[in-house]
Amino acid sequence: MPLLSRLKDLVRANINDLISKAEDPEKSLNLYIEDATEQLRQFKVEVSRFEADRIQLVDQIKHCQAAIDDWHEKAKLALQQSEETLARQALERETHEKNRLSKLQGELAEAKDTSEQLKEQLQLLEEKLEEAREKRDDLIRRNRRAVAQKGAADAIAGVSLVDPLSKFDRMEEKVERREAEAKAAYVGMTSGLDYEFDKLKKAQSSNEVEDALDKLKAEINSESK
Repeated sequence: MPLLSRLKDLVRANINDLISKAEDPEKSLNLYIEDATEQLRQFKVEVSRFEADRIQLVDQIKHCQAAIDDWHEKAKLALQQSEETLARQALERETHEKNRLSKLQGELAEAKDTSEQLKEQLQLLEEKLEEAREKRDDLIRRNRRAVAQKGAADAIAGVSLVDPLSKFDRMEEKVERREAEAKAAYVGMTSGLDYEFDKLKKAQSSNEVEDALDKLKAEINSESK
Protein backbone atom coordinates (compact mmCIF):
# COMPACT_ATOMS: atom_id res chain seq x y z
CA MET A 1 0.00 0.00 0.00
CA PRO A 2 1.45 3.40 -0.97
CA LEU A 3 -0.04 5.01 2.10
CA LEU A 4 1.48 2.41 4.38
CA SER A 5 4.95 2.98 2.97
CA ARG A 6 4.56 6.73 3.50
CA LEU A 7 3.18 6.33 6.99
CA LYS A 8 6.11 4.16 8.01
CA ASP A 9 8.14 7.36 7.83
CA LEU A 10 6.14 8.57 10.83
CA VAL A 11 7.39 5.63 12.89
CA ARG A 12 11.01 6.28 11.95
CA ALA A 13 10.75 10.07 11.90
CA ASN A 14 13.14 12.15 13.93
CA ILE A 15 10.93 15.13 14.59
CA ASN A 16 13.82 17.01 16.25
CA ASP A 17 15.38 17.47 12.81
CA LEU A 18 12.54 19.82 11.91
CA ILE A 19 13.74 22.29 14.50
CA SER A 20 17.22 22.59 13.00
CA LYS A 21 16.11 22.57 9.36
CA ALA A 22 13.06 24.81 9.45
CA GLU A 23 13.04 28.60 9.36
CA ASP A 24 9.79 28.51 11.34
CA PRO A 25 9.95 25.32 13.49
CA GLU A 26 6.48 25.80 14.97
CA LYS A 27 4.85 26.12 11.55
CA SER A 28 6.82 23.16 10.18
CA LEU A 29 5.91 20.97 13.14
CA ASN A 30 2.22 21.79 12.77
CA LEU A 31 2.32 21.10 9.04
CA TYR A 32 4.10 17.81 9.71
CA ILE A 33 1.45 16.71 12.18
CA GLU A 34 -1.37 17.85 9.86
CA ASP A 35 0.12 15.88 6.97
CA ALA A 36 0.67 12.79 9.11
CA THR A 37 -2.88 13.06 10.49
CA GLU A 38 -4.32 13.29 6.98
CA GLN A 39 -2.28 10.30 5.79
CA LEU A 40 -3.39 8.31 8.81
CA ARG A 41 -7.00 9.25 8.08
CA GLN A 42 -6.62 7.98 4.52
CA PHE A 43 -4.99 4.81 5.82
CA LYS A 44 -7.98 4.26 8.12
CA VAL A 45 -10.26 4.59 5.10
CA GLU A 46 -8.27 1.93 3.27
CA VAL A 47 -8.31 -0.35 6.30
CA SER A 48 -12.08 0.08 6.58
CA ARG A 49 -12.47 -0.60 2.86
CA PHE A 50 -10.34 -3.73 3.15
CA GLU A 51 -12.39 -4.88 6.14
CA ALA A 52 -15.54 -4.33 4.10
CA ASP A 53 -14.06 -6.52 1.33
CA ARG A 54 -13.31 -9.22 3.92
CA ILE A 55 -16.89 -9.13 5.17
CA GLN A 56 -18.08 -9.36 1.57
CA LEU A 57 -15.92 -12.46 1.12
CA VAL A 58 -17.62 -14.03 4.13
CA ASP A 59 -21.02 -13.33 2.58
CA GLN A 60 -19.91 -14.75 -0.76
CA ILE A 61 -18.72 -17.92 0.96
CA LYS A 62 -22.10 -18.29 2.64
CA HIS A 63 -23.89 -17.84 -0.68
CA CYS A 64 -21.49 -20.24 -2.37
CA GLN A 65 -22.06 -22.88 0.31
CA ALA A 66 -25.80 -22.41 -0.07
CA ALA A 67 -25.46 -22.80 -3.85
CA ILE A 68 -23.47 -26.03 -3.40
CA ASP A 69 -26.15 -27.44 -1.15
CA ASP A 70 -28.86 -26.33 -3.58
CA TRP A 71 -27.22 -27.89 -6.66
CA HIS A 72 -26.55 -31.06 -4.72
CA GLU A 73 -30.23 -31.38 -3.83
CA LYS A 74 -31.19 -30.65 -7.43
CA ALA A 75 -28.83 -33.33 -8.72
CA LYS A 76 -30.27 -35.80 -6.23
CA LEU A 77 -33.82 -34.93 -7.26
CA ALA A 78 -33.02 -35.25 -10.96
CA LEU A 79 -31.36 -38.61 -10.43
CA GLN A 80 -34.31 -39.85 -8.38
CA GLN A 81 -36.47 -38.99 -11.35
CA SER A 82 -34.12 -40.77 -13.73
CA GLU A 83 -32.96 -37.46 -15.26
CA GLU A 84 -29.27 -38.26 -15.42
CA THR A 85 -28.51 -35.44 -17.84
CA LEU A 86 -30.04 -32.88 -15.50
CA ALA A 87 -28.36 -34.59 -12.57
CA ARG A 88 -25.00 -34.38 -14.37
CA GLN A 89 -25.52 -30.67 -15.13
CA ALA A 90 -26.47 -29.99 -11.54
CA LEU A 91 -23.38 -31.82 -10.33
CA GLU A 92 -21.24 -29.76 -12.74
CA ARG A 93 -22.64 -26.56 -11.21
CA GLU A 94 -22.07 -27.99 -7.76
CA THR A 95 -18.44 -28.73 -8.64
CA HIS A 96 -18.03 -25.24 -10.04
CA GLU A 97 -19.37 -23.77 -6.80
CA LYS A 98 -17.09 -26.01 -4.76
CA ASN A 99 -14.05 -24.81 -6.72
CA ARG A 100 -15.21 -21.25 -6.26
CA LEU A 101 -15.72 -21.89 -2.53
CA SER A 102 -12.19 -23.22 -2.21
CA LYS A 103 -10.83 -20.12 -3.91
CA LEU A 104 -12.92 -17.78 -1.75
CA GLN A 105 -11.86 -19.57 1.42
CA GLY A 106 -8.20 -19.13 0.44
CA GLU A 107 -8.80 -15.43 -0.21
CA LEU A 108 -10.60 -15.12 3.13
CA ALA A 109 -7.70 -16.73 5.00
CA GLU A 110 -5.31 -14.25 3.41
CA ALA A 111 -7.71 -11.40 4.06
CA LYS A 112 -7.93 -12.31 7.75
CA ASP A 113 -4.14 -12.29 8.10
CA THR A 114 -3.84 -9.02 6.21
CA SER A 115 -6.67 -7.48 8.21
CA GLU A 116 -4.97 -8.35 11.49
CA GLN A 117 -1.69 -6.91 10.25
CA LEU A 118 -3.35 -3.73 9.07
CA LYS A 119 -5.14 -3.29 12.38
CA GLU A 120 -1.88 -3.75 14.28
CA GLN A 121 -0.11 -1.30 11.98
CA LEU A 122 -2.96 1.17 12.35
CA GLN A 123 -2.77 0.97 16.13
CA LEU A 124 1.00 1.43 16.02
CA LEU A 125 0.69 4.45 13.73
CA GLU A 126 -1.98 6.00 15.93
CA GLU A 127 0.30 5.60 18.94
CA LYS A 128 3.25 7.06 17.04
CA LEU A 129 1.16 9.97 15.85
CA GLU A 130 0.05 10.69 19.41
CA GLU A 131 3.69 10.57 20.51
CA ALA A 132 4.55 12.93 17.66
CA ARG A 133 1.82 15.34 18.79
CA GLU A 134 3.18 15.32 22.34
CA LYS A 135 6.71 15.78 21.02
CA ARG A 136 5.49 18.60 18.78
CA ASP A 137 3.87 20.39 21.73
CA ASP A 138 7.01 19.96 23.83
CA LEU A 139 9.28 21.24 21.06
CA ILE A 140 7.03 24.23 20.39
CA ARG A 141 7.12 25.17 24.08
CA ARG A 142 10.91 24.78 24.12
CA ASN A 143 11.28 26.73 20.89
CA ARG A 144 9.14 29.61 22.19
CA ARG A 145 11.13 29.66 25.41
CA ALA A 146 14.41 29.65 23.48
CA VAL A 147 13.21 32.48 21.24
CA ALA A 148 12.20 34.52 24.29
CA GLN A 149 15.51 33.85 26.00
CA LYS A 150 17.46 34.75 22.88
CA GLY A 151 15.43 37.93 22.48
CA ALA A 152 16.21 38.90 26.06
CA ALA A 153 19.89 38.10 25.57
CA ASP A 154 20.01 40.14 22.36
CA ALA A 155 18.31 43.04 24.12
CA ILE A 156 20.81 42.91 26.96
CA ALA A 157 23.68 42.66 24.47
CA GLY A 158 22.30 45.69 22.65
CA VAL A 159 22.13 47.66 25.86
CA SER A 160 25.67 46.68 26.78
CA LEU A 161 26.91 47.80 23.37
CA VAL A 162 25.31 51.22 23.79
CA ASP A 163 26.36 51.35 27.46
CA PRO A 164 23.96 54.02 28.79
CA LEU A 165 26.22 54.53 31.82
CA SER A 166 28.77 56.16 29.53
CA LYS A 167 26.22 58.93 28.96
CA PHE A 168 26.06 59.47 32.70
CA ASP A 169 29.83 59.61 32.82
CA ARG A 170 29.90 62.33 30.17
CA MET A 171 27.16 64.24 31.96
CA GLU A 172 29.08 63.96 35.24
CA GLU A 173 32.15 65.46 33.54
CA LYS A 174 30.06 68.41 32.34
CA VAL A 175 28.62 68.95 35.82
CA GLU A 176 32.06 68.78 37.41
CA ARG A 177 33.40 71.26 34.87
CA ARG A 178 30.56 73.65 35.57
CA GLU A 179 31.11 73.24 39.30
CA ALA A 180 34.77 74.10 38.79
CA GLU A 181 33.84 77.15 36.70
CA ALA A 182 31.39 78.34 39.36
CA LYS A 183 33.98 77.85 42.08
CA ALA A 184 36.54 79.76 40.07
CA ALA A 185 34.06 82.57 39.47
CA TYR A 186 33.25 82.70 43.17
CA VAL A 187 36.93 82.73 44.12
CA GLY A 188 37.53 85.49 41.60
CA MET A 189 34.65 87.46 42.98
CA THR A 190 35.69 87.08 46.62
CA SER A 191 39.31 87.86 45.77
CA GLY A 192 38.23 91.21 44.27
CA LEU A 193 36.22 92.10 47.35
CA ASP A 194 39.11 91.26 49.66
CA TYR A 195 41.36 93.58 47.65
CA GLU A 196 38.91 96.48 47.98
CA PHE A 197 38.50 95.87 51.72
CA ASP A 198 42.26 95.75 52.11
CA LYS A 199 42.51 99.12 50.40
CA LEU A 200 39.91 100.53 52.77
CA LYS A 201 41.75 99.11 55.76
CA LYS A 202 45.04 100.55 54.56
CA ALA A 203 43.44 103.98 54.04
CA GLN A 204 41.92 103.85 57.49
CA SER A 205 45.25 102.87 59.00
CA SER A 206 47.02 105.71 57.18
CA ASN A 207 44.46 108.20 58.48
CA GLU A 208 44.99 106.97 62.01
CA VAL A 209 48.75 107.46 61.67
CA GLU A 210 48.29 110.98 60.36
CA ASP A 211 45.98 111.76 63.28
CA ALA A 212 48.51 110.40 65.72
CA LEU A 213 51.25 112.46 64.10
CA ASP A 214 49.17 115.63 64.36
CA LYS A 215 48.49 114.90 68.03
CA LEU A 216 52.20 114.32 68.67
CA LYS A 217 53.12 117.67 67.03
CA ALA A 218 50.54 119.43 69.11
CA GLU A 219 51.91 117.82 72.25
CA ILE A 220 55.46 118.95 71.47
CA ASN A 221 54.36 122.44 70.67
CA SER A 222 52.49 122.55 73.98
CA GLU A 223 55.57 121.52 75.97
CA SER A 224 57.82 124.07 74.27
CA LYS A 225 55.68 126.98 75.44
